[in-house]
Order: sequence, then C-alpha cells, then structure tokens
Amino acid sequence: MSLTTDLPRYQPALLGKEPGDECYLDLTPDAPSQKTPMIFCWCPPAGAEPGFWLGKHLVTQAQWQALMGGNPSRFAESGQHPVDQVSWDRAQEFAQASRRLFPDGQTQLSLPQEAQWERACRAGCTGDFAVGAGHSLNSQLANFDGGYPEGQSSTAFNWIYREKTLPVGSFPPNAWGLHDMHGQLWEWCADWLDKERGNRVLRGGSWFHDGRYAAAGFRYGVGPRFGSGNYGLRVSPSSIQQEKKSATRDE
Repeated sequence: MSLTTDLPRYQPALLGKEPGDECYLDLTPDAPSQKTPMIFCWCPPAGAEPGFWLGKHLVTQAQWQALMGGNPSRFAESGQHPVDQVSWDRAQEFAQASRRLFPDGQTQLSLPQEAQWERACRAGCTGDFAVGAGHSLNSQLANFDGGYPEGQSSTAFNWIYREKTLPVGSFPPNAWGLHDMHGQLWEWCADWLDKERGNRVLRGGSWFHDGRYAAAGFRYGVGPRFGSGNYGLRVSPSSIQQEKKSATRDE
C-alpha cells in the first residue's frame, strides 16, 4: 500500500469535515525506505457522540509486522492480506506497541468501542448491510461463505466460497470509505460480550461464515486469549487516558 502523499498526516487534534475524509499515519517513521502507512476514515458525530477516525482497512500483515515484528497469520500470502489469528489480548499488545508512533505520549491505536464499530459499519444505513445500491450482501461485495447469502437458501445465490482471506481493498467501501466491514475477518471490539463468561466482542462475520453473521447488528464473542484464522482487527487512534477510563468502567 503506497503512501498517499496528498492526505494529511494524523495528529491528535485533527478532525474530519465530511464523512469519509481521510488521513494517514506512517508506522515506520524511522525507516524512510520502507514506508508502511495506515489510512483512517472520518466517522462523523452522531448526536452527543463525538466523531472518530477508524482504519480504512483491517490491519494488514505488513502493518502488524511493522509494529510487532512477526506474523501470526494462517493466510500469510502477502503483506496486503489482513493479519489473522489475532486474539483480543494480542490486539492490546499492538495498541501498546503503537504508542511509540505518537510524540505526545498520550495516543495509541486502539480497538473501537462496539457502538463505534457498528456506527462505522452502517455508515448512515439502517439496514443489515451497508453495501451496494440495494443494501443486499453478495459475493461481489464481501468475502463470506457465499453459498448461503444472509442465511437464506443457497438456491437463491451464485455459490462463491473463497475459503480464505483476500487482500484488503478487494471489495467496494461503504459510504464512509471503510472496506470489509462485512465479512473477511471477525473484528475485535474493546467491549465485553458476556463478562461473566469472559467473552469479548467480535463483529462483522468472516470468510468462513455465511452472510447472516456479517449483518451490521450481529454480535459474537470468545475469550480474549483465543485467536483464529477468522479473527482480525481494525484500529482507531485514541487517547490513552480515555482508554483507561473506558477500561475502568468496564471492570
């Protein structure tokens, strides 16, 4: 992914003006010959909820390696494939490692709150799938088990089950410029799904699951130490102090 030089560089005080405005952050500032940018899209305010930046794509294997030094992925086909086999705990390690990118010492790349993730996924749409003119999911718009679109009979659909991840950006973005919010990989969120059982939230479905799991409102979760070839992450630059406050409320 080449560095988009006409985009503004992310700064903690930077706000977008329109939904889908973009900025970037270089994950390898000390290696000019090996630029590894991450692009963020602006998700606008909603009522009392402030706007926020969110990764245009799932974190790629190249981006993960730039901060973490290794690649845990089952589908280690290219640097532009999304990193998979990431647990919630490992996502927290990624956030910690990202702090060195921010001179203010007060910012990191965090998992989004679940409400933020869903708002970004819907991008102003009220239906289950914020894709295409008809807001109906199909295998030309997302990577999922296409033999069963939206959980319906396979006879209503062309059978496309790719059985793996694809490079990020392989499908059209939603109205706010975000790719792969439906399918590709389950995305970790910061929140608990069921605190008593110790399960953290995953959203968005994956290449392995049929379309109903990719619906904007579908919730799933597992324990924070569990990683899978179906799990990845998308991150948002956020205040460390705000993350600590959220974690305290979460306890």
